[in-house]
Order: sequence, then structure tokens, then C-alpha cells
Amino acid sequence: MLCAWAALPGAGSLRAAEERSTSFTANAPVINFRVSTFTRDGFRSWLLCGAEGTYVNDTQLDVVDLNLTVFAGNASNKVESVFLSPSAVALIGAGRVRGPKELRLITDDFEATGEDWLYDHRQKKVSIHRDVRVVFHARLNDILR
Repeated sequence: MLCAWAALPGAGSLRAAEERSTSFTANAPVINFRVSTFTRDGFRSWLLCGAEGTYVNDTQLDVVDLNLTVFAGNASNKVESVFLSPSAVALIGAGRVRGPKELRLITDDFEATGEDWLYDHRQKKVSIHRDVRVVFHARLNDILR
């Protein structure tokens, strides 16, 4: 997964971040930002947006009012899921986003809410640890058999 840190000070691709010897710091949060990541084939993988982002280091961004859109990662550019949370930590290089507060996860097939969550983009896995509620939009034939 390749990263583009479009709105962050001193940001570049993940490879460039690993190769450079200098580091950057930000003395103020970035307001109304967007960070996109792309597959090796150049297709959009995710779009991370926030009302406020605090640059912690080359791999971590603290986010207020997270809106993370996950794409199929192919030419269809189909949205697979949308994550909404008031507070999150994005570990861009690791492809993970986590948050202690509420999460609302929206897909075509279900919607889930809860607290204390982790999304691992490389594994396409979501873990929600507290107060979980799931509403399925698809039919669940014979689920209780």
C-alpha cells in the first residue's frame, strides 16, 4: 500500500518517509484535511478525512471527527465501507486506524456501532470491543438453525 500525505507538513510517500533522515514536526493541527492511500497499481485504497489532524510523527496522525472511506482498491473505485468516529489515531504506515470512542461503520450489507475499535486495512478486519450493535441490511436465511 502506498501513501500520499497530501495535507500534512513534510509528508511524502511511505517509502520516502522511511528513506529520509530528517523528521518534521507540526506546531499546530491541520484543519479539514484529507489523506489518500493507493494500491501498488495506483487505485485508491482509502480516503481519510478529518476536521482536525495532529501530526504526531511520520506514521501517526491523531484525528478529530474521522471520516474514513475504504475503496475496493481496483478500477471500479467502489466504496466498500465508511468509518465515522469523533476521535481516532491513524497509523498510516501500518494501515491501521483505532479509536477509544464511538464508531459507526457503514457498508452495503450492515451497519455497526460501538466503542474501543480497531481497523486493520491490510487484513480488512474490524474489531469493536464495547457496546457493539449490528444491523444487517441483507437477508439472513436460516441463521438460527
